[in-house]
Amino acid sequence: MSDAEFLAEFRACTLPPTCFHHSDHLRLAWLHIHQSPLEIAIENVRSGIQAYAKHLGKPGLYHETLTVAWMRLIASHDEPTFHDFLRLNEHRLNGELLHRFWSPERLQSEKAREEWVAPDRRELPKLVSPLIWGNR
Repeated sequence: MSDAEFLAEFRACTLPPTCFHHSDHLRLAWLHIHQSPLEIAIENVRSGIQAYAKHLGKPGLYHETLTVAWMRLIASHDEPTFHDFLRLNEHRLNGELLHRFWSPERLQSEKAREEWVAPDRRELPKLVSPLIWGNR
């Protein structure tokens, strides 16, 4: 499915849940980061995932810190395509990566689900140049 088709189906909540796994969440984030400044991209992904989860009858699935963390991690990369990003980083793109930055207890807390909670183990990587990504 093309990026445009993927985004359109996601926004319309017609994307089957079987087509929205972790790598698809990352694709959604990557596409939005490449279309908008980071704060706008985060808001678009946040509202999109919340609407999609609500449509599926599972509004409690959304997790603010996980969403923002993955977006910030993706925004620290400068690969030219999502395919390149996955190819070069796929071995790291799992929950263990987040545990480098957050303790499991902090990341799994109700507060982290509801609002952004900063890492307690180490700082997130710096964002790439604003010349590449727009105004962040």
